[in-house]
Amino acid sequence: MSDKETIEKLKEKYGTVLKLSSEDGTTTTYCRKPSYATFIAYQDKYKDNVHEAILFLFKECVLSDENYDDDFMLSCGNSIVAMIKASSEFSIDATPQKDEYKKSAAIIRHAFHVDPYALPIDEFYKLLEEALWIQKHNAAKLENTFMTAFAKTFSN
Repeated sequence: MSDKETIEKLKEKYGTVLKLSSEDGTTTTYCRKPSYATFIAYQDKYKDNVHEAILFLFKECVLSDENYDDDFMLSCGNSIVAMIKASSEFSIDATPQKDEYKKSAAIIRHAFHVDPYALPIDEFYKLLEEALWIQKHNAAKLENTFMTAFAKTFSN
């Protein structure tokens, strides 16, 4: 099966697929984007052992059962972490602090009626950005409504 066909089959099953290769091109693997629950588990492991956390992230995301050497797994894990960091940057507010993750998940769950912990990390941040925009928009509308009501009430 060609590389393109393999990627298409994996995309059908997992959505976005990352193709990761070694610098010399001898080793290639395909990974799915981590879910938010996987990302939280990665963060918990990161506190105790950075090396093991990155290996955990790679093993959770890799789509094949092959054995890879530690250097390749660490390199791929770091690539996945870089992708997470890129996904977490959006224009409304910086990535929420650790204690804000549950609040972020609640905002997404309330606004879109989805399980935020099952979302791929880039989709999680995309929905968070949209949910925060909706909140900001609704707050502005409410503020304008109050200003109009006060103006009408006290203008007489």
